[in-house]
Amino acid sequence: MVLKKPILPLAVIASLAIAIPAGTAAADPAEPAEPVAHAAGGDAPPLNPSIVGIPIVRTQTALDNAADAVDEGQGATAAGPLRASRKYLIRSYQGAKYLIANMPPPAAEEARVSARKFRRLARRFIRASRGNASSAGGWIRAHASDDAAGPVFADAPTAVFNVLTSQYSAATTAVGMLPDTTGNLLNRVKTTLNTAIILRNRLVQIVAAAAPPAAEEAQAAQDADDVTTFDMVMPGLAVLLGDEIQQMQAATQDTTTPAASRTALSAALAADQQILTRVNTLWPPATED
Repeated sequence: MVLKKPILPLAVIASLAIAIPAGTAAADPAEPAEPVAHAAGGDAPPLNPSIVGIPIVRTQTALDNAADAVDEGQGATAAGPLRASRKYLIRSYQGAKYLIANMPPPAAEEARVSARKFRRLARRFIRASRGNASSAGGWIRAHASDDAAGPVFADAPTAVFNVLTSQYSAATTAVGMLPDTTGNLLNRVKTTLNTAIILRNRLVQIVAAAAPPAAEEAQAAQDADDVTTFDMVMPGLAVLLGDEIQQMQAATQDTTTPAASRTALSAALAADQQILTRVNTLWPPATED
């Protein structure tokens, strides 16, 4: 059976939550689930800008429809949702590019998080996606301001990280479908998987070019100013990649996985390992508290 990711309502789409795989760093079960972002604007968490929020939601809906079709043995009906998932992956990627190219100065009211917390939040999303597919909980929660009103939108680094998380969800959902598909349907699942990986790799390159990793002293100054930067959010991507790589490795070693699926997984695994090395080189893992 294909394990599907939770569909988040648009009002909380900025809040994606994740958990660590056994092959990466272990999550602390005693870690408190305290609020982790500061935002003005009432009790609602920061929203993704619509330019990425809507395609993120539609990507997950399309993938869930495709997975349902595969699980029900109706592979022919999965083709349309798989095509749609690729279309919406491209739209969220284009939206992320736009946000990076048009980043405004950070506002004091925007969500603030640290690099360590983004890694923890990435782990919580993996936990939520594995443990409760119906959960609509979020990974960025706001501290309400008593005198503020109106919605608060996630800053560009946070919104871009949510796009990266959507790409992770698409890739892992596709990997889950690969062993159960053959022929033309297998090719469509491979296209979704490869689209997620290629767009993510391009997005990492765009982030690195637009916001090169800061020197240690500069990053310390940014932390002191309580500003969310790509240096803070990008280490969380390594957590997502670690889980995705573990899933692929297990599938390739499973003797019940068809040979054609293992071939597709081997190529995707090599691409993931390459981008993980790049991410860890540009944004080294933060030391955990």
